[in-house]
Amino acid sequence: MTFNMAKSLKITVFGLILGGLYAQSLTSIYAAGEEKQKKNLVDEKIKSNQQQAEYHFSLAQGYANEGDVDKAIEEYKLALIFDSESALIHARLASELVKKGMLSAALGSAKEAVRLDPKFIDARLILAGLYSTAHENQAALDEYDQILKFDPKNEEALIYKCQVLLEDGKVSQAAVMLRQYTQKNPDSALGFYYLARAEQIAGHFKPAVSAYQRAIILRPSFSQSSLGLGYLYEEHQLTDQAVAVYKTIFSRSKDEAAANRLATILLKKEKYAEAIPYLKSIEASDPEDLNAQVKLGLVYMELKQHDEAIASLKKILQKTPDSDRIHYYLGMVYQQKKMVDLALEELKRIQVDSRLYPDSVLQACYLLKQSQRNSDARKLIQDAIQRAPKVANFYIFQASLEEEDKHFQAALKILEGAATQFPEDEKIHYYLGSLYDRLGDVDRGLEQMEAILKINPDSVDAMNYIGYTWTQRGIRLNDAEKLLKKALVLRPQNGYIQDSWGWYLLVRGRLSEAVVELEKAVKLKPNESTILEHLGDAYLRSNLRAKALDQYLVAEKYAENEATKKKIEAKLESVRKELGMNFGGQTTSVDSKGPADLESKKNK
Repeated sequence: MTFNMAKSLKITVFGLILGGLYAQSLTSIYAAGEEKQKKNLVDEKIKSNQQQAEYHFSLAQGYANEGDVDKAIEEYKLALIFDSESALIHARLASELVKKGMLSAALGSAKEAVRLDPKFIDARLILAGLYSTAHENQAALDEYDQILKFDPKNEEALIYKCQVLLEDGKVSQAAVMLRQYTQKNPDSALGFYYLARAEQIAGHFKPAVSAYQRAIILRPSFSQSSLGLGYLYEEHQLTDQAVAVYKTIFSRSKDEAAANRLATILLKKEKYAEAIPYLKSIEASDPEDLNAQVKLGLVYMELKQHDEAIASLKKILQKTPDSDRIHYYLGMVYQQKKMVDLALEELKRIQVDSRLYPDSVLQACYLLKQSQRNSDARKLIQDAIQRAPKVANFYIFQASLEEEDKHFQAALKILEGAATQFPEDEKIHYYLGSLYDRLGDVDRGLEQMEAILKINPDSVDAMNYIGYTWTQRGIRLNDAEKLLKKALVLRPQNGYIQDSWGWYLLVRGRLSEAVVELEKAVKLKPNESTILEHLGDAYLRSNLRAKALDQYLVAEKYAENEATKKKIEAKLESVRKELGMNFGGQTTSVDSKGPADLESKKNK
């Protein structure tokens, strides 16, 4: 190999070596460039994801502030697509899900927020609140304890922990914690409010009042403290103090809860006019509160402010045109205004499947009867019986129409059929029994009254009828005494029962007792002819003729019919003769049958 060839070979080899190194160097340069490009791309993607997450998060915040919960939830979920590791986004999503009532989903989001950031206080507060709502009290308490471990001065955690303890029945434990807290934090209105609640639950009235009052002083605008004090006063029947508290709240802020309590209290006290401003305030603050509007309409009805009642009820019907209750009330107002056709129109709007249908039919029939339109009333009640054959009161009204027209047998037939159809209905048996009595069939009348006592042994009306009738007939007098005494115990201020008892004593010859008891009856029923006549009989039997004369004169004045009037006039004539002829002699016997007027017995 020549020198030149060797040299050439060396150059070639060296060139190849350099070329390989150069190529290797170029490859390295290219690889480094690609890695940097990839890193840049990743950085750009991360930056883009962060920007997208921030964008959707901002939108969600805006929607949340506007109250658009659905869109806020949607945007928070989109934000999580770009940043699934953000505890803040999970927590905010949980908060919106709570507003939507999606508590299970909210619980999952809150748990994820806490997992991602165990020291995230807001997320733990949301989680604890969700546990409390789900009545998982121990889990809630554990969360509040974790928060207090991170932040021992956190007021929300301590207060809400005490609230859970109160719900869990651990009142004394909560009260101790709250007392300690308010001693260290004497300016905490929330602390004193919950302390007041704890004292109230524990039955400590004075400490509860004191704590509520302290909370009110610290934060007058916090209406819950004032409302709590009002509720406390109501619990202890201190209504005037409660009203004063509620009025203070209402005058300051037109608080709806205070207005509700004031309206409720005033309505219970039947101070209807005073309740109107508060009902109006509730209506204004919550136009969807139909209950307050109905109350307002009823108050106007009670106060006979018919035009206002009509306007109020019609306003409700604009929102609920098919409300049977409002149509019924409106019909009642028109009835009060003597606007019969409009009243009937409203009452007839009530459908057969409504619970108010029986009352609406009977009220309409009554209006027709009052308007001398008995034939229309008869048609209406017949139609109602076809539509609702299981309403016992329909048959009673139908029978009353027949009786009024003196179709007594038709009335009896209706009531006898009804008594078979409704064997447990006391009203039907009583009406049928009294009708038998008025038609002279006393035995069958007694059968119906005795049937009532089998259904209801404490039926005062049946006991009075039977005891009075046995007394009239002079039979089973010992049993009559027992029934009348029991009736008096059950209904001591009833003039008719008092009269029956006084008449029983008179029949048994217990004159002085009879006079006393019948005088009581007259005080209870001073315009009842039969009772006045009975007292006159008792005076006459007791040789008190002048008093008897006075009673008969009053009885004659209130006589229900001509037959009764003539009977009393006969007694008056007899007493006048006795007073003119012989003041010391024996009286003639009085009519032992007592009241001939069967209407009186019906009223009893």
